[in-house]
Amino acid sequence: MQQSLKVAVYDETYWPIYTWSPDKIVSSTLRIYIEGDGRAWLRSNRPSMDPTPVNRLVHHLMLKDKSPDLAYIAQPCQYVMNEQCSRDVWTFKRYSPKVLEAVNTAVTSLKMSGQYERLELVGYSGGGALALLIAAQRNDVTSIRTVAGNLSPEFLNRYHGVSEMPSALDPAAFSAQLSSIAQVHYFGTRDSIVPRQVSQHYHKAFEDTACINIEEVDAGHQSGWIEKWAFLLERPLVCGLE
Repeated sequence: MQQSLKVAVYDETYWPIYTWSPDKIVSSTLRIYIEGDGRAWLRSNRPSMDPTPVNRLVHHLMLKDKSPDLAYIAQPCQYVMNEQCSRDVWTFKRYSPKVLEAVNTAVTSLKMSGQYERLELVGYSGGGALALLIAAQRNDVTSIRTVAGNLSPEFLNRYHGVSEMPSALDPAAFSAQLSSIAQVHYFGTRDSIVPRQVSQHYHKAFEDTACINIEEVDAGHQSGWIEKWAFLLERPLVCGLE
């Protein structure tokens, strides 16, 4: 990461969204890192009272990124809360239309604050679902990268046999909107939380897979990514005929 970032909290919608954005504008493209689900649950049947991530993986990935203009978006109620924040927001209502609206509003604010023309999205874990859902709503996203991304919340919940999230949107349902965007989804070969089957399920949702790249990395859900990230960023995104 080449330049310093400033903190801003966007609260135009229901919940506060904590962000970092560039101190100065260098290019016309902003690459936004989207945080994962954080500490949503203490254990399988006990929600956390504070979803702020304990693991700072996304921040470490950003430090390896030499792109001139970087930003960071946390999920609702991470790092900062208001009276609207409740456990439902970071548990059963993750990836809901309301959460998507809140995060996408923050994305628009970051873009407008720097008068950027194009966006590149990077999403970790549950942030991968949000990156895809955001891109499906916009026409200014040129690429998507996900790291251990939950690309299909419905499939993943069924895979683990946990409670459904009825209000959650599924990125795989937006294949028509996403098929022309260059994207790569990295899954960890040692990841038991978001296994390779999730990426495979997402890939099958597309009739045209020319822009949908799925790649395995020797990593777990949280471990093994930092030291490889700079190398992975250098790899070109394939979209179209090879």
